[in-house]
Amino acid sequence: MAMVASLFAGGGGTPLFGSTPKGVPKDPYGDSVLLSRRQYQLERNGTPAQWRERAGFALRRAIAQGSQGPDETISLPVSAYRGLGLEGLDELAGALGWRLDRERLRFGSVAVKPVPIPH
Repeated sequence: MAMVASLFAGGGGTPLFGSTPKGVPKDPYGDSVLLSRRQYQLERNGTPAQWRERAGFALRRAIAQGSQGPDETISLPVSAYRGLGLEGLDELAGALGWRLDRERLRFGSVAVKPVPIPH
């Protein structure tokens, strides 16, 4: 019973299993399997600025956790950018040196890859 209570005590801001790796930005909207109160409010009536903040955290986190080779891609679930849209996500990714991989768009997620550096 204490185990179950500890899972819900985190408020959705801590992962259910393991912890956030060092140097990876913590998502203020929650990064667990459970929906946090803040994420619920964002889903119900979040503003574009709030969605931009949410997508920015999710994108920086995915980049920090993924490998950064020239041919590598990372994926983001639609729950991270739903209120921002693909164009807004592409703009955020561009500011970080990444871009949407439009050939790998899938229902429920999007792939982002590094922008090639010109030689």
